[in-house]
Amino acid sequence: MHTLLDSNILIYSLVDDSPKRDLSQKLINDNQSILYVSHQVILESLRVLTHPKFKNPMNYESALKSVWAIVDALNIISPNPETIFITKELISKYQLGSNRIFDAYLVATAISNSVDIIATDNVRHFEGYKEIKILNPFVG
Repeated sequence: MHTLLDSNILIYSLVDDSPKRDLSQKLINDNQSILYVSHQVILESLRVLTHPKFKNPMNYESALKSVWAIVDALNIISPNPETIFITKELISKYQLGSNRIFDAYLVATAISNSVDIIATDNVRHFEGYKEIKILNPFVG
């Protein structure tokens, strides 16, 4: 089984005072061969970590270095020509709009790269998709 990390897992693993840091780091360290990150997750993580409203934001150099230290150990996937058509199907099937479009795009990126699980703390963002399984590493 291949598992896509959502940006929240990547972010938690890099924030020293996050109560979910240790579990996030353990998930990443113990499962590198089956973990995937997408371009979208990398960019979302960098956006959050450097945002001025983020508690203790990183400068861009620190954020890039920290994120890339993890990304280099994992498998990177990217959208392919099929991804946009899967996104369109998901939007229509689930009648999605607004910010849910980006969740659909992440699911479509996973599907178009044969990734069948998403590890996330934001389960509600992905509930309802029959096309992918959800793993919340912080529950049970």
